[in-house]
Amino acid sequence: MSMSTTRGSRRQSRYISLQVVLGILMVYFLVPFWWVIVNSSKSSAGLFGGGNALWFADDIDYLGNLTQLFSYGGGIYARWLFNSALYAIVGGIGATALAVLAGYGFAKFRFPGRNLIFFAIIGILMVPFQSVVVPLYLWVSRLGLLDTYLGILAPDLVSVFGVFLMRQSIEVVPNDYIDAARIDGSSELGIFWRVILPAVRPALATLLIIKFMWTWNELFWPLVVINSPTMKVVTMGLVSFTNIYFIEYNLVTAAAVVSILPILAVFLLCQRWVVQAVVMSGLKG
Repeated sequence: MSMSTTRGSRRQSRYISLQVVLGILMVYFLVPFWWVIVNSSKSSAGLFGGGNALWFADDIDYLGNLTQLFSYGGGIYARWLFNSALYAIVGGIGATALAVLAGYGFAKFRFPGRNLIFFAIIGILMVPFQSVVVPLYLWVSRLGLLDTYLGILAPDLVSVFGVFLMRQSIEVVPNDYIDAARIDGSSELGIFWRVILPAVRPALATLLIIKFMWTWNELFWPLVVINSPTMKVVTMGLVSFTNIYFIEYNLVTAAAVVSILPILAVFLLCQRWVVQAVVMSGLKG
């Protein structure tokens, strides 16, 4: 057997081994989601009937569970979905707009203390959010923003990760393009709109997707500032199906499936932008 054949066999064995490991990991991570989907189709009695928890029962009751879910509390679950969508969309757009402006300033402008300020901002990533909740709560309370849309949106309108991502992406844009636009008489706003934004569209889409997913899944901050039932988000609403006597597992699983669908759809439709932005942000030019 030649050396090239031996190397080919080793390479093929490694590839097969890698595929097996990845397959095992995929099953490991997908089983909980599959369990939720299966049990969201069962009635309350079917969940405790002793059947197979990882397979559908004969009496699938998707429609009944969804009807019960959206009629719960006078249809308040639909309000929770609306609140989460509003927070995620507005928070994502606001954070992306501020991040791209800050990233442009740090990437293409020279001013005293630029690097120091940038690394100080990045250092915020190492500070746990829980450590600033108390002063942030007091600030929101003094402004009278408790239990309001603006109060829950306030922390999500600024993204330190977004500033870092946009700065890295904008740095890749050649300065020659900006200089040529200035020579042509374009204003700084025109350069930003016509040169910078088109060049970093993948990074913009990525940040918007990530912020949408993060805000949609947020629980801790809404739990702190929200008091009224109509202002709750989906993550808080899931807790409402649990009381001191019993847990309505059929509603919990049905609500979990419905709440997962928006972020799953957004990610599947836009995942190519995420990969492209990550690749571009690592380049230097």
